[in-house]
Amino acid sequence: MGFFQFQHITAKYEKDIEEILTYINFDRTRKLSIILFLANITFLFVDYINKADGLWANHSYRCLFYSHVALGLVTIFYIIIGYYRIKAHSANDMALVHKIYVIFFASFILSLATIISGWIDQKIHGQITVYVMICITIAVVYNYKPKITAFLYGSCWIAFMIFLGISQKDPNIRQGNYLNAFLLVVLSYFLSVMLYKLKIRDLIHEYHLENMVAERTKELQTANDLLTQEIFERKRAEEEIIRLDRLNLVGEMAASISHEVRNPMTTVKGFLQLLKDKQDPKGKEYFDLMIEELDRANSILSEFLSISKNKATMYEWCNINDIVISTLPLIHAEALNNDKFLTVELSKVPDLQLDIQEIRQLLLNLVRNGFEAMPKGGQLKIRTFSSDTEVTLGISDEGDGIEQSILEKLGTPFFTTKEQGTGLGLAVCYGIASRHNGRISVETSPKGTTFYVYFELSK
Repeated sequence: MGFFQFQHITAKYEKDIEEILTYINFDRTRKLSIILFLANITFLFVDYINKADGLWANHSYRCLFYSHVALGLVTIFYIIIGYYRIKAHSANDMALVHKIYVIFFASFILSLATIISGWIDQKIHGQITVYVMICITIAVVYNYKPKITAFLYGSCWIAFMIFLGISQKDPNIRQGNYLNAFLLVVLSYFLSVMLYKLKIRDLIHEYHLENMVAERTKELQTANDLLTQEIFERKRAEEEIIRLDRLNLVGEMAASISHEVRNPMTTVKGFLQLLKDKQDPKGKEYFDLMIEELDRANSILSEFLSISKNKATMYEWCNINDIVISTLPLIHAEALNNDKFLTVELSKVPDLQLDIQEIRQLLLNLVRNGFEAMPKGGQLKIRTFSSDTEVTLGISDEGDGIEQSILEKLGTPFFTTKEQGTGLGLAVCYGIASRHNGRISVETSPKGTTFYVYFELSK
């Protein structure tokens, strides 16, 4: 890349750069006007000394005094305007005012230097010192586009040549000043253009640096979001592993003891049924109560056994919508008995390998929990839908939601908030989901709770 070959920037930032340069020039003009005003006090003091020495007899010294007065008035005007709050309708108007402010001041200073060096000083000592100082000052202080710089120096150089040709009668001095002025203008022009391009390059470099910082910040933010998500997923996976370990432990216990407990219970129940027939009516009530409690214990063992991962599962290709539809009569009956309403929204979903009886049990457990969580008149909604990777069964109620302390323990065997509950209903659901390579998630709020059961699609 060449020394002045710029990187690509947007049109908007190019405009912003121009506005930045305009304000820099404006600020430097305010400072330069103060410096020239203070310097002009010295010039006026020298003019006073010249007058006291009788040099004003030469008309050129008097003209020099007038030029200093003009410089003082203009610099005072620019100091006042520069620090007065300029009102404009828009940022573009403000930039335009600043640009005019700067160009007029630079034009005035160059024009004044042209008059002093090209006319007044030629009458006094034939030098162009003031013109040299002002040209270099303008080149160093201001950052103009090359076209504006060429116009300023070119127009003032032409005026300087005209004044010099009229005022300087000595051909040798005139030719020397011609050459000096030409070289000065060329040098000042290239110095001004070089400093302008260096400033542009710095601003563009700053622009690209800001972009790089912004992009890097965005990359770091993305990486941080991914890391946060990964930590969250890992924590969720660890919690799920702990839950599954608990289910596995309980399942192994269920598989090992349920059958052993059932056998003596069946024997006791059989003998109780035989003995019941030999009792009087009052005694039969006690035997009925004992048999009923044995049946209740047997049902708890059945639920306990269904948690086991080793439980035999009969998979077959079927559609979960068909399972929901076949179970609807039973669900409708429970809704009527509980004075609740039922809404079903079934979307078209692909077939899955499922154990129909287990999925029906899972559905009934979640539906019954939903009914129990709602007051009379509440509405339960059953939905099915799918994505590219999984099929989802959703059961939503209009209860009061689940507290966070309880939410963390859902699916834990024997944990229940119901007076007559066994704490195995949700544990069974989690076990069924696990055997089907699925997962359960819960969304809850004071307006209700939704259980989502996700089944992965076969690859």
